[in-house]
Amino acid sequence: MLDRLESFHQLTGRRHRGGARAATGATGVTHRHARPLRDRAIVHTMLGTGLRRAEIAGLDLAQLQPRDPGKLRRVKKAKLNGVRGKGRTSRSVFLGLDARTALADYLEHGRDGDATGSSAECAALFLAASSIAARRPDGRLSPPSINTIVAEIGAIHDLQVTGADRQLGALRPHDLRHTFAYLLSQASGHNRAELERRLGHANERYLRLYTNPPEDIAAAYVEDL
Repeated sequence: MLDRLESFHQLTGRRHRGGARAATGATGVTHRHARPLRDRAIVHTMLGTGLRRAEIAGLDLAQLQPRDPGKLRRVKKAKLNGVRGKGRTSRSVFLGLDARTALADYLEHGRDGDATGSSAECAALFLAASSIAARRPDGRLSPPSINTIVAEIGAIHDLQVTGADRQLGALRPHDLRHTFAYLLSQASGHNRAELERRLGHANERYLRLYTNPPEDIAAAYVEDL
């Protein structure tokens, strides 16, 4: 579904058909404020790192290594350095294939348009649409904007699936963090040190909360007992 975000933002009607070719290869014209490549990159980054919404909003382009889109697609080890977390903590997080690819697409085809012509330096990795009159002078997305982006993607998902058991409902950034934590716990053999390092949390209660399985997985445990 994330790979089809652009089509959900395209304008309809005869005068919009056959418009300028979009960055992903589809034809058509997207809504003025829509930034599907950015939104896709945000969700893949959150799912692949477990970063909080404020941490995502606070990211600078300079923290991404490497920053070249071609290199991002080729390397198997890319990361975000010096992520600023709660309690003035700082950590680095690695980026998986989906996040690397989505970020490369955004940097190559989406970000520059919102950085060009700004009255202030656009240091932020994820920029608000330049067409938004009320955006910050530096173009940085606010944490509430991350909520809106994630909730909209959850709503788009639910429109595309049938059956209540496949519905996401009100999707929040915290849900993506929870999903990452659970999958990391499984992949690392419940390695506490790895969980602390990637989540930026040392509190035992929070670690248990984050690594509890989602309800559908928990229900499956007892399905055939």
